[in-house]
Amino acid sequence: LTTNLQPVMISTKILLLSIFLPSLLSLNSNTAASAAPLISKISWGRIRVSNMDSSYRDAKLWPAGSRSWDWRETGTHHRPGVQAADLQELFDKSPAGLDAVVISRGMDLVLQVPEATKQYVRDRGAKVYVLQTEAAAAKYNELVNAGQKVAGVFHSTC
Repeated sequence: LTTNLQPVMISTKILLLSIFLPSLLSLNSNTAASAAPLISKISWGRIRVSNMDSSYRDAKLWPAGSRSWDWRETGTHHRPGVQAADLQELFDKSPAGLDAVVISRGMDLVLQVPEATKQYVRDRGAKVYVLQTEAAAAKYNELVNAGQKVAGVFHSTC
């Protein structure tokens, strides 16, 4: 009886490999991009990030993660606005580079983005999108879903 089980176990392993191996072999950069966090919900004062089970008031997102965006770390204020120092971490945490960076200006477009900040992104070979928060979240998700390497900073109030 024991000797008859061995061929069955081998057959089962072969069957499982034939089912799962094709999908494992088809993994590519788009699959990696789909693991990037998405913004699942945004409302005044709250940003919900999928894949991370996290929620923030202001957020930084990059291809492999997200965290709270604490303006006090760089001395950011609504004016003059987002600084290159706010974005440096996004590039540091994206060693494969970024295709795009999305910068939200807040729900009411109060947060400013100086030209020098936009140039900082372009100088690193990435496109820059500066948009109202809800539009910025939609653009970010669109780019992630298209397989782009994208990062962003998002302000959920004014």
